[in-house]
Amino acid sequence: MKNIIYILFLSLICACNTDDNTVTPEQTNKVLLLKVDFLTHQFEGGKELTFSESDSFTISSTYNPPGDFGDIQLYYSELNEKIFDGTIIWLGLGERAYPDTLNTTETFTTTTQTLDLPELDLFEIVAYDPSAFYPETIAYSNIWNAISNLEAVTNFRNSNPQGKINLFLYTPSVGIGNPEQWDWYVYIKN
Repeated sequence: MKNIIYILFLSLICACNTDDNTVTPEQTNKVLLLKVDFLTHQFEGGKELTFSESDSFTISSTYNPPGDFGDIQLYYSELNEKIFDGTIIWLGLGERAYPDTLNTTETFTTTTQTLDLPELDLFEIVAYDPSAFYPETIAYSNIWNAISNLEAVTNFRNSNPQGKINLFLYTPSVGIGNPEQWDWYVYIKN
């Protein structure tokens, strides 16, 4: 009887062994989207977007100028994946539709050491339309200082130090637009 119990016990143990060593690779193609206020240059939140693999990162756009209502979509061009969608209202206020939410500033880990301002040739303006409004002088250092102490920025820049830092100025109010409602969106690929 002991032998039967012993054999049943061993059979049960062997049957429970799931020697499954399959490892699902972590997706490593990520884009960090960060929102910075146009006037105050305060960091207002962000999101880490994950995509399938691609060797490069280019932003393309679809822009419908606001006669009364317009909109803009930005895409990770190589993958045709949306990275921004927002409405623009003439003499009104549009809103961001994608990403529908951003992580709050409190969810971002900060570091005591800030990253130095990258060379200005690493910054690229998202030129979604020839008539798109961008200030004549862009305060790159102010925008950078708003995000340079974020651990995510450090990690992304360390993994791709020569990658472009894409700047998109979202102006949901135009006509007599209110710059207090405008924001910079910073895109950094790892």
